[in-house]
Order: sequence, then C-alpha cells, then structure tokens
Amino acid sequence: MALGLGNTRAAWAALPLELVVGTIFFAHGLQKLGNPAGFSERALGGIPMFLTYLVIAAEFGGGLLLLLGFLVRLGALGHLCVMAVAISQVHWGNGLTGPGGFEFSLSLFAASMALLIFGPDPISIDDNVGVSIYRSSEAAYRRESVDVGSPTVKGAGALLIIAGILLPIARTYLGIPEGVVPLIIMIIIGLASVAAGAALIGGKPWAYIPAFIMSRLYLAASVLLLLYIKYTLRGIAAVLASLVVLVALRSARRGVK
Repeated sequence: MALGLGNTRAAWAALPLELVVGTIFFAHGLQKLGNPAGFSERALGGIPMFLTYLVIAAEFGGGLLLLLGFLVRLGALGHLCVMAVAISQVHWGNGLTGPGGFEFSLSLFAASMALLIFGPDPISIDDNVGVSIYRSSEAAYRRESVDVGSPTVKGAGALLIIAGILLPIARTYLGIPEGVVPLIIMIIIGLASVAAGAALIGGKPWAYIPAFIMSRLYLAASVLLLLYIKYTLRGIAAVLASLVVLVALRSARRGVK
C-alpha cells in the first residue's frame, strides 16, 4: 500500500471530509435531538414532527456514519438533502456572505457531494469490512483475504489491548462523565478491545473485522474528543494513535494497492 504523497489515491481525500463533516453534522444533530419540538417550531415557521426526526436522523445519524466510515454514501446523501433545503428555503435570499448567508450550508453541500463521488476512504469500515456490499462475492473474497501474522498487525493488536485497559481507568480524562452506567459501558468496550487485540496477536484471521471496527470507533471518538469536546493535545494524540492502528490493520489485507 503506497502512502507517499506522489502515490496517494484520490480515495484518501474522503477521510478528512468524513471526519470533519461528520463531526459538524453530529454536533448539530445532537443539539436538535435535545429539543426536537423546539426545532420543529422554529424551522421554516413550523414543520411536522416526522420531518424533524428525519432531519435529526440525517444530521446526527449521518454524522455518525461518516465518522465511522460506514454506509458513507448514505450518510452523505442525507446531509446533501438537508443542506439543499437549508440553502433554498432558509439562506438563499440572504446572499452568499453576511448574516444568514448560505456560504456555510453551501460548503457542507459541496463536501457531501464530494463524498457521494469519492465514496468511503481506504480505512473506512465500508472499504475493509463491508466490501461485499459493493463488490461481487469473488472480488470480496480476494480483497478480504488477510494476513495477521506480520509484526505490524501484532503491534496494532498490542495497542488495542493497551487502549482497552486504559479506557475505563482514564475515562474522565477523556471527557466521559462519571457514573455507574458510563463506567460499565467503558468496561464493556475495553474488554472488547482487549479481546480483539489478543486475538490479533494470537494470529486469528477472524479477529481482523472486530479489530478494525473497534479501531474505527476509536478514531471517531478521538475526532469528537478533539473537535467537539475540544481536548486539543489528548485529542490529537488519540487521533494519531487510532490512525496508526487502522493503517497497520489495513496492511494485513492481501491484494490491496
């Protein structure tokens, strides 16, 4: 797999779009999710509640899909529709710039359109776990063939084990609230991470899929930590560590250029 600047595939351009646009829509959808009735009353002078929930699903749910790199085109399509309505029905009359202008909505519209064209990035769940959705079974079998015996992949497994152990311990440092329920959730996620990492180190090919999904979850959470919770240094460190693990896991795939 070539990662040099001269050989970088165009598909990698989808990664920053997924992470940044996904975070923006996640944040806006989360706000609406906290008060759907209020949004329903304000939007366009009042809209039916079922449309409100569709908007929330497109923004919050679509944002999560982009962050996870899962069903990327579906998430981007939902965002595209929401931004098309926002531009045409809310901001168009205010012009491109200035108060109420459509420049921000247009930027998100263009980014969503780009994701529809690009599709998922090379370290997305779509491209590494859901390959069979987009390709024939024969091609999917070839591309999903993995070799988990390399030191690089075993190193990724070790990082997953470390992350799984530290997650419940350092949860408040990562912006996770106190309480029994958050602690139980973090313990469950940590155990899943440790199990996936241990299976990778043990050379189990089946461990590639759960390890990859877990690593992409870590990347999504790390980006939210950086951009939404605004823990700059720890967010950058978590993002970089997640990217290292994902790239290492991707190196296990045979036949990937």
